[in-house]
Amino acid sequence: MKLFIGLIVLFGVWCYCKYRTDWTFDNRMPRDGYETDHSAINRDLASGKSRINVMKKANKGGYDVPKKK
Repeated sequence: MKLFIGLIVLFGVWCYCKYRTDWTFDNRMPRDGYETDHSAINRDLASGKSRINVMKKANKGGYDVPKKK
């Protein structure tokens, strides 16, 4: 029984870590005065960068550019 509960907890932690980046990427809003450069994201994905690395960079604000006036 302890093994079963331990496996469920381990699986739950793994799922949380796996989907946390996806959820943050999907729901992230850029800072005030900035917008997300979606063409840069698409270029990086097309050039062969992994999806998870692109998501991490976007979550850190790597694709935020000032809004055009």
